[in-house]
Amino acid sequence: MEFFVATFKMDKGDIVFRLYDETPIHTGRFIRNANEGFFKGISFYRLVPNFVVQTSPLEIGDNDHPYMWDEVKPPRRLKDNNFHAYGVLSACNTGEEHTSMGAFFIVLNRTSTAHLDKTQTTFGTVIKGIELIDQIEKDDIIHDIIISKWSVKT
Repeated sequence: MEFFVATFKMDKGDIVFRLYDETPIHTGRFIRNANEGFFKGISFYRLVPNFVVQTSPLEIGDNDHPYMWDEVKPPRRLKDNNFHAYGVLSACNTGEEHTSMGAFFIVLNRTSTAHLDKTQTTFGTVIKGIELIDQIEKDDIIHDIIISKWSVKT
């Protein structure tokens, strides 16, 4: 079995997220944005303890906006398993269709994020470097997000 991973290159170390197959539109757009360099040098500008740590490529040109098209209406997933658990990657939006502008967050606590299951699309989960998630501070920089394929024998 093959799947895509996103490696967040940070000063504290690498955090690797497995990207979900069940969100092909959103995951595909995230991969495209990473490969085009939209996430190079972005910082975590929002940190809410026991909730989320959030980032976005805020300073880009109008023609190159990294839209994610985070759908809030069905069908947004191939499976009905949108679940905001600790270490999950999720897209930001306003709760309206087509409002995900490329911002995303890492979930820090299931208890305070369960309500997001109905509105925000999860598209990945941490598989390496989980110990680094709680060490992320406001203004920490993601130097780059590297996309690669991993294979697992089944």
